[in-house]
Amino acid sequence: MRRSAKAVKREGNRSEMSDHARSNGYTRRRALGLAGRGALATTAAVAGLLTVYQTPAAAAQSNWKFCRRCCGLWFSGNNTRGGCPAGNLFDGGHHLDGSGNYVLKVQADGGAGQDGWRWCAQCQGLYFGLNAGQGICPADASLTPGPGHYPISNPSFGVFINSALFRIEDVDHRDGPGGQSQWRWCVKCAGLYFDGNSPGASGVCPADHRNHSRAGSGDYVLRQL
Repeated sequence: MRRSAKAVKREGNRSEMSDHARSNGYTRRRALGLAGRGALATTAAVAGLLTVYQTPAAAAQSNWKFCRRCCGLWFSGNNTRGGCPAGNLFDGGHHLDGSGNYVLKVQADGGAGQDGWRWCAQCQGLYFGLNAGQGICPADASLTPGPGHYPISNPSFGVFINSALFRIEDVDHRDGPGGQSQWRWCVKCAGLYFDGNSPGASGVCPADHRNHSRAGSGDYVLRQL
């Protein structure tokens, strides 16, 4: 059976795109690695909504750390320790001592959990980015006109122009057993923080420099290498 000229053209375009991706080494796994080198919550109701997929996750990004001072999750793979609301004697950055190596999956690769989590270029923290506001960032707001988080720009991701979108598992919506629970969304700053050491009174929130609030948050699960 003869194929139409349009069908032949579509196949040619797909082949050219695949060849281009291979020649530049841009598999999604490589893009995650490159992003590590180069590289919104106002209402509790929105942050509690979960979108669940059954397809197993195919890619993940490591080098995410727990900061023992602010209790937040932050990316340690860049040449900066970001901004910690609890501060640091020398540079105001996050701490990584005592932390495991956490792994986050990109939402486009499937798996169970909640979409819309973003990576802030200023504080290097993870925050929920699908609400109207950008939360409160603890770092110097030199990249934005306001106090909110600023999503990292990742050209390596192609369609993920305004920062990688991560999917975070929940105790009731997860890919499988295991993982560390008691990670919470803070309604005040929009960040993800660990509430397992001092439940209900954890860390330091950049919004008011008091403890983070777990009001309206789900019980999120993170995995480590």
